[in-house]
Amino acid sequence: EREFVGLGVVVGFGSVVEGFVGRVGVDGSLVAVVDGGVGVSYSVLDGWSSGLAARFVEAGGSRPRVGVVMGRSAGLVACVLGVLRAGGCYVPVDVAYPAERIRFMLEDSEVDVLVTSPELASEMGQVASECGVEMLVVDNQPLDPEHDLTVEVSDDDLAYIMYTSGSTGTPKGVAVTHRGLANYLNWARDLYAGENPISLPLYSSFGFDLTVTSLYLPLLTGGQIVIYPQTTNTTDLSILDVFEDDQVDAVKLTPSHLALIQPHHLQTSRIHTLIVGGEDLKTSLAHHVHTTSGGQLTIYNEYGPTEATVACIAHKYNPQTDTTPSVPLGTPAHNTQILILDQNNQPVPPHIPGEICVTGPNLAAGYHNNPQQTQTKFTPHPTKPNQTIYHTGDLATWTKPNTITYHSRTDTQLKIRGHRIEPTEIENTLTQHPNITQTTIDIVEGSRRETTAIASSCPRCGLQANHPEANLDKDGICAPCRFYEEHRSDADRYFKTNEDLQDTLADGGNETHDCLMLLSGGKDSTYALYQLAEMGYNVLVFSFDNGYISEEAKANIRRVCDDLGFELVMATTPSMDRIFTDSLQQFSNVCQGCFKTIYTLGMNLALERGIRNVVTGLSRGQIFETRLADLFRIGITDPDDVDAAIIEARRAYHQMDDVVASCLDTGPFQDDAFFDQLKIIDFYRYHDAGLDEMYDFLRDRASWVRPSDTGRSTNCLINDTGIFVHRSERGYHNYALPYSWDVRLGHKTLDSAVEELNDEIDEIDVARILDEIGYAVDTSSLTTPGPRLVAYYVSDGEDVTPDDARRFAEQHLPPAVVPSFFVPLDEVPLTQNGKVDRDALPHPGTRSRITNSPFESPSTPTELILAESWKEVLNLDEVGVHDRFLDLGGDSILNIQVVARAAERGLSFTPRQVFEHDTIAELARVATGMAVPVELKRRSSSEIDYEQSGLTADDLNRLLEEIGDGE
Repeated sequence: EREFVGLGVVVGFGSVVEGFVGRVGVDGSLVAVVDGGVGVSYSVLDGWSSGLAARFVEAGGSRPRVGVVMGRSAGLVACVLGVLRAGGCYVPVDVAYPAERIRFMLEDSEVDVLVTSPELASEMGQVASECGVEMLVVDNQPLDPEHDLTVEVSDDDLAYIMYTSGSTGTPKGVAVTHRGLANYLNWARDLYAGENPISLPLYSSFGFDLTVTSLYLPLLTGGQIVIYPQTTNTTDLSILDVFEDDQVDAVKLTPSHLALIQPHHLQTSRIHTLIVGGEDLKTSLAHHVHTTSGGQLTIYNEYGPTEATVACIAHKYNPQTDTTPSVPLGTPAHNTQILILDQNNQPVPPHIPGEICVTGPNLAAGYHNNPQQTQTKFTPHPTKPNQTIYHTGDLATWTKPNTITYHSRTDTQLKIRGHRIEPTEIENTLTQHPNITQTTIDIVEGSRRETTAIASSCPRCGLQANHPEANLDKDGICAPCRFYEEHRSDADRYFKTNEDLQDTLADGGNETHDCLMLLSGGKDSTYALYQLAEMGYNVLVFSFDNGYISEEAKANIRRVCDDLGFELVMATTPSMDRIFTDSLQQFSNVCQGCFKTIYTLGMNLALERGIRNVVTGLSRGQIFETRLADLFRIGITDPDDVDAAIIEARRAYHQMDDVVASCLDTGPFQDDAFFDQLKIIDFYRYHDAGLDEMYDFLRDRASWVRPSDTGRSTNCLINDTGIFVHRSERGYHNYALPYSWDVRLGHKTLDSAVEELNDEIDEIDVARILDEIGYAVDTSSLTTPGPRLVAYYVSDGEDVTPDDARRFAEQHLPPAVVPSFFVPLDEVPLTQNGKVDRDALPHPGTRSRITNSPFESPSTPTELILAESWKEVLNLDEVGVHDRFLDLGGDSILNIQVVARAAERGLSFTPRQVFEHDTIAELARVATGMAVPVELKRRSSSEIDYEQSGLTADDLNRLLEEIGDGE
């Protein structure tokens, strides 16, 4: 057997990869490709690619440009190597692309030859004829060459042209050179394999640059490519087979698919490395996978646009040091320089966001046949003559030496499931429908909607447009700012002075205390407590430990009270889990229930001690939000009338029969006279202090230290859970409005308010806390990325159904960019300045049904369970048994969630069956197992209604044996 010296010779990369030759020498009899259980050796692959190279030169001339339209197979690998061996350039085309897209790519890239498989020959023959190019049919049988053929290539010759979504409405062909490809592969081999052979699965789209790693890296190391052909379903689920088969060493995948795997199955797996790219990798997801796999998986976060040849930055996840919301992007690749520049192309200092720009040999040659876009994105290096930088459009910061952390996009481009998507391309395509006159594309995530553009916000106060009260005008000014301008004089009359505070506190104390102070331990209430001490008041301090107050915060509270010589009462209650859960269910936050608990316990203590003055540390923003705004709106503006209205509201609030009333003693509050005698005094109604003033005072004159174990200015470890749930369920930050009021009223600067809203939330910790308090939430959704495209469209009077719009999109767009939802509108809502009012677009989940299938309610137990699972995962109010899964917004990620939800209820079926039997009526026929309503697990056997359950007595007896009769 002759020595096979490696891929460097086969593909003729040239001098750039001299390091490959000799280092990757392998025995030619070793298996290079496994396809359908059949191995193809390196020697056979060598000869096969050489023979194909000769055919390509014969058909397309010297250095042919070859469009490759083939399914994933050993033949595809041989074709790609054959093109490069012929000195040519290949254009990868996914077989799932519609014919119109394929025609555009072949014509735009100016291919000489179209190569396809026998299965696609008839369809592609028509395309080749229309494009005027010769077609070659290559089967999956190795070809013996008549002679070896390897054409020398230069570093600047093109290796492939890969098409991405285009901002102008048409795809852009990224022209990648041999230099760029070799530079990436050299780096990837050293990083992921070292001196060892490594095997990877070829399971992803041939037209997706994630696949480049799986196509070449195994051959460069003497490993194997394990082929996973496309499935026959609408959505390719081959990634599931990869982990089930366990035949490879490493997997290149996106965070969306990483969230699907069951990492505990990998504790004894052959798979040891995950290379994650294409999307922002959340630390919570990496932590979850690392922990549940028993630390057996090495996870790399790989970053890079197609224009920088697959990737140009990588970071090995470290669970001890990676604590920011996103896993760092890491350090640059070999020979690569990363610049983070401001709008003037000047470098930004550490921790300041700027645009990632890339320079080095890995850069593409530009966009084929698109000089204007090339000049826009590939610009001269700001300091080095004759060098080019590529503007990625991604915002990031230098967080520590040579480490980069991703933030967001600077433009309207989206990343969904790792695919770059330009909304303009989808909009332009849909408007080609003869009856669609207008479209706009948006993105939804879970139950909340994210806009495709940078989130707009009020320039005065920072309130973002997604807040329901924002209603930005043509100048971008929010409604609360406009409202405040109208009522500034009313606010000035309401807010008073320190002298007024002293008058208010003149009586209402007891023999030893002038007042009771509700101390949260945060900066506002602590500063207020010190001011009361400086004014000479003796304060009874009441604090509340809700079970999640940080240890450093509690130490702060004790230290501050000792420093001031004040008596401290620290209260607790065993009912907080129930109160938290109720607060999340009613208000999507934890603060509502906690605040009422604090006031209830605090007022009871004041009553017990004979104190009628209770002081709060509410900021002026909170005062305006919770006390004044609604009253001003209904015309109550006189301070005395405001105070009277607040007392009436407080009386009603504390006399409510709610969960707090059932857990705590609210008996004294049932006496109306109680609230006339007790005075709730908001300290910041009388004292005006800015954020800087507070921090300066607390630093220089107080014993308060900002807690480091919460990561923010709050002292409460459950606070992030409330923020997360609120943003997830209601789509905006629950502190956004009060913080914006703090800015209007001068207590915060705009920058400081925005900074405090940028929470670093650990979703794994959120899931833990939600489980601890018993809040019924699907914690799998915390780490499952859920962005989906929505196409809103207006038709010209003809009835264009969502099904019609979807079919048209599927005929003209690649599967990755076909929207999940198609929502017909009478007209696209506009803002006052004529732009699309994205906040007025209906969320698909608010529509009962979005298909035109004849509606039929589920009836059998199996159908009912399936319907519940679909409604939960797809966020819909109702689902009919004939509604198609894809028409309801389903995709491969949500498919897996449906399978998991149904399994919890006793039904078993596979993800492929969801696509093959894509209505509830059809899926119910193939689902196996016993449908178990979840509610039955929460009831005792004596309460089960056999008639209503839809199950037989034997079924229920088996169920009771399974879950325990005591339950």
